Amino acid sequence: DQDLFLAELPHMLYRGDTPLHLAAAGLRYAAAGALLAAGSPVSAVNRRGATALHYACDPRPLSPTWDPAAQRRIIELLVSAGAAVDQPDRGLVTALHRAVRARSPAAVAALLSAGADPRAATRKAGSTPLHLAVAPTGASGTAGASELQLEIVQLLLAAGATLADVDRHGIAVADRIQSQALRQALTVG
Repeated sequence: DQDLFLAELPHMLYRGDTPLHLAAAGLRYAAAGALLAAGSPVSAVNRRGATALHYACDPRPLSPTWDPAAQRRIIELLVSAGAAVDQPDRGLVTALHRAVRARSPAAVAALLSAGADPRAATRKAGSTPLHLAVAPTGASGTAGASELQLEIVQLLLAAGATLADVDRHGIAVADRIQSQALRQALTVG
């Protein structure tokens, strides 16, 4: 069981990662609960500014930790313990941005239910979660996740994001859609 847990951890660990970061990355609810009960700070950041909530959003469809129900449960645990749902890392990437890139509708829904801003922009390109959701590819391990992609797009639109939202370059979400199937599903020109 320990070998499986180690295989589930992020491929890169960063200075400042805490045991809570690792428990969240592995979707280890009991471990995260015990760490929080023992006083582990839910808002601790690593050298890249990522919190345990960011890490809880990383498991994706082709990863060994893919378990949408467990992911939602650990996100809810971290939020109930005081995790700031819109806390950005150093690149202004929020947990919602990461959940979208991971093509995880369960994580996106949990974060939106907790009040995540569906229009938060990243530092570099100013991409909103919806810009990332309509991108032809998500993070590695998300190939073939077009149904999950559409579900995420619909969740973000229902939460107030719009196809007219623009990034720092003035590019609207609608102009980023490359997939004909996605375009048709959204009935975009």
